[in-house]
Amino acid sequence: MSREELEIVYGGNYEYYQHEVISLLEANGNKILKSKYAKSVSAWIYSSDDYVTNNDLDEKQAEERIGRKIPSYHLIDVWKLLKADFSNVETEIPKQIEIHPVNNRVPLSQIRNKNNWEKGFDDGFKYWEQGDAERKTGNIEEAIRLFDKARYNGYFAPVLYNSYAMAYRKLKDLDNEIDILTEGIERYRATREGVQMIVKLKEQRKKAIAKLQKERK
Repeated sequence: MSREELEIVYGGNYEYYQHEVISLLEANGNKILKSKYAKSVSAWIYSSDDYVTNNDLDEKQAEERIGRKIPSYHLIDVWKLLKADFSNVETEIPKQIEIHPVNNRVPLSQIRNKNNWEKGFDDGFKYWEQGDAERKTGNIEEAIRLFDKARYNGYFAPVLYNSYAMAYRKLKDLDNEIDILTEGIERYRATREGVQMIVKLKEQRKKAIAKLQKERK
């Protein structure tokens, strides 16, 4: 999604509309399916013009895989319809949760090359690559140390936050998983093309928060 589309269609706040649509659909007994080709799928919701270009191919694949066409609707149109039909339904506001992460990450203000993505990539990518190899072999503490080094040198990419989250999840360190996902969300808010990444990180954070809340009951 382009920055122009984000501003014109969503007023710069895509997350708000996405959250409201999901909440209103679920409040009225609708299930959000993980697979677009699930046999029980009744409609597709797309969020940007980028999805329209792939719609013909998706429809063809749907006919081949589940034997029927699936109607597609823009997120804003769905939001307007739901707000009109269910204006009395209050959407749930995500609950805040207190966390106490303990880690060796430097503050964002101390990260090198923060305003030079290419230099950050050159100086930090190798540490992420080494760290992810360590994570995959089970050396989680060493993996996190290397991720910290990649981050400190200015490496900023979706895979870094995904790897961090998987490492903390392996350690069952939900406080740090939530903390690093929150950082990723805040950092991607300042980028031009970060909307979809924010949505993914927020979904991961939502699951981690739910687990932590369950543990604390």
